[in-house]
Amino acid sequence: MFSRNQRRLATAVAAAATAVAVLAGCSGSPAPSSGAEGGGDYAEGEWEVTITSVAADQSVLRPAQEWYMDQVEERTDGAITFNRTTANEICAQADQYACIEDGSAQLLVTVPNYQPSIFVPNSLPEITFGPTNSAAITAAMAELTETNEDVKAFLDAKNLYSVSTWSVGNILVGSNTPLEGPADLEGLTMRTAGTIAAPNFAAAGVVPTQVTADEAYNSFSTGLVSAAAGAMDFVVAWKLGEVLKHWVDTGQGVYSEFAMYWAKDYYDEFPDDIKATLEEVADELNSGAEIEVWKNGYDSADGTHFVGTDEQCEMISSIPNVETLTAWDEETVAEFEELGALVDGETYTNEELWVRNATAAGLTNAEGVLEDYWTLIEKYEAEYDDPALSIDPVTSCIESFNG
Repeated sequence: MFSRNQRRLATAVAAAATAVAVLAGCSGSPAPSSGAEGGGDYAEGEWEVTITSVAADQSVLRPAQEWYMDQVEERTDGAITFNRTTANEICAQADQYACIEDGSAQLLVTVPNYQPSIFVPNSLPEITFGPTNSAAITAAMAELTETNEDVKAFLDAKNLYSVSTWSVGNILVGSNTPLEGPADLEGLTMRTAGTIAAPNFAAAGVVPTQVTADEAYNSFSTGLVSAAAGAMDFVVAWKLGEVLKHWVDTGQGVYSEFAMYWAKDYYDEFPDDIKATLEEVADELNSGAEIEVWKNGYDSADGTHFVGTDEQCEMISSIPNVETLTAWDEETVAEFEELGALVDGETYTNEELWVRNATAAGLTNAEGVLEDYWTLIEKYEAEYDDPALSIDPVTSCIESFNG
């Protein structure tokens, strides 16, 4: 079997013999080549794809996108290469979709709740007090976006082809006074996120302020907020462990997600054999690879190390300012859940609110989509029952921190 370099040498020879131009990163669609009809004989760098992403280098949500790009480059023998921009380099964190609209990027990794009306089908993992098995969530979302016609129609209209959706893990709340239960949330000004989690906090009397991750640290220096809710990433990657001493798992579970999309018009122009390779890589990403690199970290093809949750947990333990990392007990969590989700003075259940939001965003048959999602979650929770896959990293980290 040829090594990657040997394969690239072979394709370089083919490249010298073809008159096909290499795509620029901002091109609208892949150009056909002499290999497009014959299948498999493509020039190295035939498709140069630009990615726009919100995932910071130090984020544990970054390894999945790096794994995907490495695998695509490897398995297409370099026919697809990626222009790997830094986080938020070409489009703002709060408006990543602009890069798909103007054609400056063809691959997108974003947090759906930053632009919920555009990415609402992929926001299903935001339904709090729900599943915390992130392997099951990823697999369920992959099947849903592939098979549910209402979801596909919604994304098609946005020129989006969904590749993967991965959970950010259980939510943590950081503050400078211990929070023992929902009553302690009353009156807090809090950086929140998530289309359901923020209304949960509002129902408990929190004054929620929705700012993006890259704005979170500054929101403390300006006095905008006094507490924060977010994933483990916020303690380390976004440096909130430096300003908040006490962190608690409030029992809401998963509250947000990352999602990866191709610009659909660009994806559709790939030859069938390239599409087959892309589908193969996506299938592996969605059937365990994402969870593995999320937890264990990833060393990319160029030697860059991206941390996982296991390493991030060790980092949390070494932050001098972080004094406690705890979790509310089941009774306290149940008390919190009973408060519901407060929006515009009206209280909803979490499912009701998701359906309301999705319908307002233009998703047809939102209730049916939600029903399909729950069915798939049940299916994949049974399949991914290995604790190495099913236990949330926050739960493991709390045990480690207090061990």
